[in-house]
Amino acid sequence: MNNAMLFSDGGPPDPIAYLRRLSGDEQSEEDYRRSDTGDDGSVGEDDGRHRHRVQDPPARERPAEGEAWPYRATLSFTRSLIFYGAGAVTHEHERACNAIQECRKLRQKYQGKVGTFRNSSALQQPDIAFRFGSEGVVELFSETNVETNLSKVPTIKEFRDDHYRLVELVNNGAMRSFCFQRLQLLSSAFRTHITINGPVEAQEQSNLLGTDFYRTLKIDNHIHAAAAPTAKQFVTFVSDKLENEGDTVVSSDGKTLKEIFGNAGIDRDHLTIDAFNVLADYSVYQRFDNFNAKYSPFRMADLRRIFLKTNNAMGGRYFAELMKQVFNRHEESKGHSSAAEMRLSIYGMERNEWKDLAAWMTTDWGGAFPGPVVSSHNRWLIQIPRLWRIFRSKPGNENTSFQDMLENIFAPLFEATLYPEEHPEIAEALKHIVGFDSVDDEGSLEDPCSCERPVEWNTTRTPAYWWQLYFLWANMQVLNSLREARGLNTFSFRPHAGETGDPMHLASTYMLCESINHGINLDMQVSLQYLYYLDQIGLSISPLSNNFLFRKLASNPFGKFFRRGLNVTLSTDDPLLFHMSDDALLEEYSVARATFDLSMTDMMEIARNSVLQSGFEEEFKEKYLGKDFRKGATFCDEHITHVPLIRAKFRAEHLAIEHMLCHLIAAGKGSAVLEEMKVQFGLARDAHRNVLFESLDEVPSFPEQNQL
Repeated sequence: MNNAMLFSDGGPPDPIAYLRRLSGDEQSEEDYRRSDTGDDGSVGEDDGRHRHRVQDPPARERPAEGEAWPYRATLSFTRSLIFYGAGAVTHEHERACNAIQECRKLRQKYQGKVGTFRNSSALQQPDIAFRFGSEGVVELFSETNVETNLSKVPTIKEFRDDHYRLVELVNNGAMRSFCFQRLQLLSSAFRTHITINGPVEAQEQSNLLGTDFYRTLKIDNHIHAAAAPTAKQFVTFVSDKLENEGDTVVSSDGKTLKEIFGNAGIDRDHLTIDAFNVLADYSVYQRFDNFNAKYSPFRMADLRRIFLKTNNAMGGRYFAELMKQVFNRHEESKGHSSAAEMRLSIYGMERNEWKDLAAWMTTDWGGAFPGPVVSSHNRWLIQIPRLWRIFRSKPGNENTSFQDMLENIFAPLFEATLYPEEHPEIAEALKHIVGFDSVDDEGSLEDPCSCERPVEWNTTRTPAYWWQLYFLWANMQVLNSLREARGLNTFSFRPHAGETGDPMHLASTYMLCESINHGINLDMQVSLQYLYYLDQIGLSISPLSNNFLFRKLASNPFGKFFRRGLNVTLSTDDPLLFHMSDDALLEEYSVARATFDLSMTDMMEIARNSVLQSGFEEEFKEKYLGKDFRKGATFCDEHITHVPLIRAKFRAEHLAIEHMLCHLIAAGKGSAVLEEMKVQFGLARDAHRNVLFESLDEVPSFPEQNQL
């Protein structure tokens, strides 16, 4: 091969293309070098240096009015379009699309600012105070005007009515049928895309130099801090403490660590993964009680309290040191580039829980990893277990109501936001918290609710999932309005939902949440699944956790969701219980790749989604997604995310087409769609015929030629 021709542009060639061509693994030189031909077929003037015009990258979006599309000798990838014909758009479809639009407006009421009110300028003033209103939601007011609520959200009655309406709509037969059809077509479109464009995507990805799967950031969006270390890490940590700190007092009754183990008849030689009995097995399947018991090594609650709690006789020192070890693995990029969003618990049992947790987070614990329990590669979420039944059953709580639990959860947050100088530790801790989670067994019995106010709920029965979520969301919204007005960080709502139990839990999270954890029950409700797709609500799914608890890998819908284009990513949930290797997140990706037949492009798309779903700061996301990522999927920098632009455009185009069709059909323009499709099909059919008869001097005979 003539090297001078390779370097004719005055500089070195693209390294990958150059090596391929030297090895004969690239297309021919005639194919590789494009003629300098304009879009109108004219030939450009040869200036001796740029003799051949190179194909431009595909456009990330439609050019502005008056601007030209990039030069393309060929399309950047093969599209498979559907030409809709008779029966494709019916009156039933029109009803379904109107129902979809109504559902999306209900979500916008709670996710946008349509249904909320806030006086941001007034909230910046120093004389703001708060109180819990009679409806169970915090009210903000000026001390000079105590009657005016400065931040309002939809009431429980509004939410009840909207929630019931959403449930009614998604269960409508017309909507279910339409959504099922669209989801099936999305699955088919992805299969066709991979069949036709898979090799092109793989080649484009290999041309993205400077990064790969291991060097591209993956965020574990859903991981519980108490189960963040793997079983191996945990056993090693406990063994080390027993050997080197056996005489340390670790319990409120003055017992040392050595005495705790000695009284149980356990010595250091007994400290093995099998003996700890923390790894999940068949006993936890559909059994949340057995699952929770796995957190206690040797089934000893004392050991869980000593090593995995923030509030114990040691102030949570061992737990802090263990978290620092987990942080270090992310910070040092051991094995691959990763970060995490770990959960810490606030139960709402006592008013001082926030103070104790904040003290644990902000204390410099010294040791091998000094400093507070924060990390550049971790952001905290607060999980609020739905444990009203336990709160109410505690001695002395006979006269309490759900309102008391809400006040324990939220009052310290408003106090720290309004008076940070009086609550410095909580104010500092809140800077490192990005969201709230709601956790518990979704399959447990719950009582139906209507418009009851929290102060009225004083029985031991568990209130409905949607009712509890509303009051968490509503108070969080008011808190966010105050913090945003004062230039402070705000919090997202990202609860557990759709792991088990009633699939309609996913209706309430559709309205209230930015993203959720699990969501596998969406495969039982196609209308909600399509809505989650249209609004790209994040799903952080943990197939290995699901496999042990509720859904075996073979029937996990993760692969189906991904192919259809839902915003899914992978997370570990509880490495202590579910993972065998030193790197739980890498194990999760490896198992998913084999189970769901994922390509490396698929893996990178899933990793990119983890960053998009995360609560990390915008500057952090810019570093790992590109400075323009907010504009859409095609604006994420493929040289950073390692997701070829072809894949991003495929996803973006199909999402746009689905929205377009829903809007047109809902507006009664179905006949216009069919008319235009008839025209476009004719043009496409004639184009095929023209290419055939204009390209061949003598067209050979073949079956059904007269159909062209």
